[in-house]
Amino acid sequence: MSTLTLGLAEAKNNFSKVASEVHRSGRSVTVLKNNKPWVLISPVQSSGENESAVSVAVDFMDEYGKSLKSWRNDEQEK
Repeated sequence: MSTLTLGLAEAKNNFSKVASEVHRSGRSVTVLKNNKPWVLISPVQSSGENESAVSVAVDFMDEYGKSLKSWRNDEQEK
């Protein structure tokens, strides 16, 4: 099964459709930036990996939230 490729702008403008297609077909999509492979969007393989991915996402969002709150506090103090 071959990997699909998309340009960065096309992937950005159609991200929901791309993600749905990756999930539906089980095929990965390589996103190109300046005609060079940049990122790979791939489906989750198993529930074990899914739990790990969810854990990483939750940790990322927690850290992002802390950073955003800190940035907002810094801006208000100016």
